[in-house]
Amino acid sequence: MPRSPRAVVTPSALSWARESVGYTIEDAARRIGVSAERLERAEQGDHLLTMRQAEAAARAYDRPLAVLFAPEPPQEEPPEAQLRRLPGAPPLPWPPEMRLLARRVRDRQGAAVELYDLLEETPPWTEVQVEYRDTPEELAQDVRNVLGVPLDEQRSWQDRSGYRPLRAWVDAVEALGVLVMQDGTLPVDRMRGFASTREDVPAIVVNTNDDPRARAFTVVHELGHLLRARAGVATGAWTEAWCDDFAASVLTPRDEFARDFEVAGGSPDLLETVDRVALVYGVTPHAAGVRASRLGLAPEDEIRNVIARIRLRGAGAARTGEGGGDHYRTKIARLGPAFVELVFAALDTQALSHAVASGLLREKVNHLPTLRERLAARR
Repeated sequence: MPRSPRAVVTPSALSWARESVGYTIEDAARRIGVSAERLERAEQGDHLLTMRQAEAAARAYDRPLAVLFAPEPPQEEPPEAQLRRLPGAPPLPWPPEMRLLARRVRDRQGAAVELYDLLEETPPWTEVQVEYRDTPEELAQDVRNVLGVPLDEQRSWQDRSGYRPLRAWVDAVEALGVLVMQDGTLPVDRMRGFASTREDVPAIVVNTNDDPRARAFTVVHELGHLLRARAGVATGAWTEAWCDDFAASVLTPRDEFARDFEVAGGSPDLLETVDRVALVYGVTPHAAGVRASRLGLAPEDEIRNVIARIRLRGAGAARTGEGGGDHYRTKIARLGPAFVELVFAALDTQALSHAVASGLLREKVNHLPTLRERLAARR
């Protein structure tokens, strides 16, 4: 078997690519399939990787292979400055998986802007008319109107798996021009979701390891971050609590939720009431219990006991993927349905070649028709 030719990569570009992700020499060497000593020597210019190893390095660092051959490392904003722009994400320093995810999200936002330009369309987010209000409950009423989700329709989404309300809220938020992506790279205790602000095409990421109903809550929570950012509202220690109140107010409108909570009552066990109203609104029992507590719909000691019982049994089994197991549906969820739609729209107008579309969707050209079919079926 012929040996792979040597790759004359730029040592400083090779080390920059690794450091930009946050890998140690040992971590990177394991992913590339080379000894740590040889990788270190390659970064110092004392050793040449094979072409296969250089390709493996590019994959590990999620960079184009050409970057490793550049005369000098590209000029990028410092990672700390980039990462601070993502509300809701874990505190710094981020692990390599989070850095790679954040970079993919920003790249996708940039690609979406270019796609809108190719299609000669204005990004919808720039035309969304929502007057910011400091009171979460008041802002939530306006946002529900803009999202176009009638309460009767929401009540019809009852689905114990949680996927139906998740898809409905994702579609409603994406209709505003926000990219919504789902990713399971990190455990829920490290990252539940975050928002990547941008004035033309913002993005939201939620964790597929979380309960689908909790993901829906996170989508709306992060929408609150985006609305605050667009209004130029400063963030503080209370911002997360504000966004929680906003999401609860959007998903479970105060007066209607209170009426449905009363209708769902009648059982001597308050937990059954909470479970019923949670199913009606497509939220987790924990979210329904907290909302009932905040609105004073049951004696405080009883509702605290119910919330404790919910925590003990778990808010719901964590799930992975969109619907579980279908490659194409999972791909659509990970990239975001709106982004996939944009790529196919540009492909249909011949603004993109199949090769470019394949690269943007990270899917083989001969698989694109099936991906399009799954997207149509999702609608």
